[in-house]
Amino acid sequence: MNGGDDLESEDEYLNQDWHANEDVEVVVDDTRKAEIERPPKKRNEPEIGEPDDEEIVVSKKSKPTKSPKNLLVEAGKGIADADRDVQSAFLWTAFTHALKLKGEEIDAEKFTAENFVESKLINQQKYEKSMAKYLKSGVLSSMKRMKKWKAEKSPMVIIVCTSALRAVAILKEISSLNIRAAKLFAKHMNVSDQVSMLDNNSYPIAVGTPNRLLKLIQMEKDKNGDGALSLECTELIVIDCIEDKKKFTVCTMNDTAPDMMQFIQEAVVPQLKKRKTIKFGMF
Repeated sequence: MNGGDDLESEDEYLNQDWHANEDVEVVVDDTRKAEIERPPKKRNEPEIGEPDDEEIVVSKKSKPTKSPKNLLVEAGKGIADADRDVQSAFLWTAFTHALKLKGEEIDAEKFTAENFVESKLINQQKYEKSMAKYLKSGVLSSMKRMKKWKAEKSPMVIIVCTSALRAVAILKEISSLNIRAAKLFAKHMNVSDQVSMLDNNSYPIAVGTPNRLLKLIQMEKDKNGDGALSLECTELIVIDCIEDKKKFTVCTMNDTAPDMMQFIQEAVVPQLKKRKTIKFGMF
């Protein structure tokens, strides 16, 4: 072997009697003599300079501080079943947090319980809920009025979902209402088809995702200042608060929260300033 520890010849290493005929003198340092002759320390006797048990203080580890994002996720758990005061406080916090991250000014009055509808389903178990039941639970001014809705480009109800897959599930839930619903999400229709659909038809209900709704709002404005989608006559914005495996919702998910809050900023807030007939709902 050529290792760095091979300092002796192999013969010397194997011959353990190489020093048998030599006198070996053991020299003890005076400074160490007292230490060698010192009787062994008793079991409970502390060393010099070593603190007694009573003096030992164990510092508790401080709990890590949760980030604003994590606090929002915690607050958003079960938010659809909370009362209107809690819902308004949560949405306002999520809204202002998203705008501050983008460096935008907040030009809106704080959301209050008056900006939210109250459902009679709030205390029922989740498995009993469906969007159709929710819409019939007193959150609308009139179901008959919704069925006769004639306003173009401005659905009476807009349901905002996390994804196209979730939007399809919602459409299936409301199919029992026998009411026309606009599909305002990707994968099923492109933007130009949706623009044409909104221009030439009136829909009592629209189901969409934040990104596509925002695009339609931001489309080239008409003479009235409206994009392809308008909230001029809309009465209810339903925020679908279904939670994913990590308890994220459309208001806290990284993929949806920024567009969700921007949609509120550009489309809902201007209507809240003009009238009291547009409300939020959380399902």
